[in-house]
Formats: sequence, C-alpha cells, structure tokens
Amino acid sequence: MAKSEAMKSRARFRRETPEDRRRQLGEAALRCIVKHGNAGVSVRQIAAEAGVTQGLITHHFGEINELVAYAFDIMSDGLLQAILKAVAEAAPTPQARLEAFIDTSFSPILFDRDVLGVWVVFWGLILHSPRMSTSQQGEYSDYVNTVESLIRDLAAEEKFSVGDVRLTAIAFTALLDGLWLAWCLNPAAFKPEEGVQLCRNWVEGLRRGAYA
Repeated sequence: MAKSEAMKSRARFRRETPEDRRRQLGEAALRCIVKHGNAGVSVRQIAAEAGVTQGLITHHFGEINELVAYAFDIMSDGLLQAILKAVAEAAPTPQARLEAFIDTSFSPILFDRDVLGVWVVFWGLILHSPRMSTSQQGEYSDYVNTVESLIRDLAAEEKFSVGDVRLTAIAFTALLDGLWLAWCLNPAAFKPEEGVQLCRNWVEGLRRGAYA
C-alpha cells in the first residue's frame, strides 16, 4: 500500500517548466496591478503575491519592466483570444462573425473596470519602456488585423466598396476603444447594449458608403 501511494504521489508531481513559472509570475503581476495600481509594479509585492523569492523574478525576467510587459502580453492576448473564440463559434457568415466580434467587445470580458485599471498602468509605462511599447504595438496590430479581415469579408460578401480597408479598420477600432474607455470611466454614460447598437449603426453607415 505504501509503495502504491508513493507511486501515485510521483504521478501527480510534475516539474514546472520555465514557461509555467513565467506565466505564474505574469499572472501574479496582473493581480498586484488590479489590487494596487501603479504601486503593484513592485518586485517585492509580486514575489509575495506569487509566493516566491524576489530572486526568482530576476532570474526569469531580469527587470521589472520585462515582467510587466509579459503580464500585458498575457492580458491582451487573453482578451483577443476570447473575442476570436466568439467569432469562430458564430454562424459562418461575415455578418454573424462581425456581430459576434461587436457583441463580445461589449461583454463583461472587456467591459470590466479592473481591465481599465490594468491598462492605465500599462499606458503609463509605454512611453518609457521600449519593451512595453513593442508589446502594445504588437497587440494593436493583431487587433486591427482582425477587424480588417472581418470588414473585408463583409464587404466582399455583400458587394459594397470600402476605400481603404486598413484605415477603415483603424477607425472602427478607435470607435470601440473610445466607447470602452468612456464606459470604464463612467459606467452610467451608456449601457453596453447601446454601445453594441452604436457599432452596428456604424457598420450600416459603412455599407451605405458614409465613410468613403
């Protein structure tokens, strides 16, 4: 019996990979920023949150800005993947896919003031951290590319013209970002479902050539 239990214990044990540990530290950094804002950007606090030594953070990331940028990557990629999952699960038409994108953009996944709190900290670091700037540029590019693809497919399916799909995607992204920020700063400003309708109205204007 003792031997059997020992074998079960060894089977349950799995040595963490460096990437597992890095992700744990990144998630701990996100929790610290949610709890403490800018004050959470601290090796000491993040180490305490993760239950590790400060030296382990230095070992895996070298400096705090690298860890914070990695945490930003975790959050931004997670949000984008949630949107892409909803798009993939929508009915296989360009309209349904774009509507799923809009609906998810105004769901609690993104319409969460904790998300704003984290973004505010990240924004404050972008101007002073090349690593953060690179992460933000990559995240923005992925997001715009997604919007661009959805708009291009819709235009092709419904046979309407879009002058510059890339600039159109940037404009639509700016609308989404602006509404998200306005709501996070003041949730009484409008309801998420009203934001959805505003975006659908914008798409209808695109169909009619209002932004050509």
